[in-house]
Amino acid sequence: MGGQTTFMSIGLIISAVIILSVFVKSRHFFRCLFLSSLSGIGSLFAVNVLSQMTGITLGINAITLSVSALGGIPSVIAMLAARYFMLT
Repeated sequence: MGGQTTFMSIGLIISAVIILSVFVKSRHFFRCLFLSSLSGIGSLFAVNVLSQMTGITLGINAITLSVSALGGIPSVIAMLAARYFMLT
């Protein structure tokens, strides 16, 4: 495992812990989780639809769907940034 992969893995774990702690502290855990998942998956599909204009695509597969469902819109933005910097 390379240094970049380790760094990204640690970042994902820390992000997941922070997101879950926020969901638990709000008294509506399942509603927050559902709305975050819905917005993340919706933004992933929106990125795919708008890929003709931007030129950056995110493949829809089990990993990207899981990450966008757990992290919501910020995780989709993070995946877009990672994809952009890997291309340049």
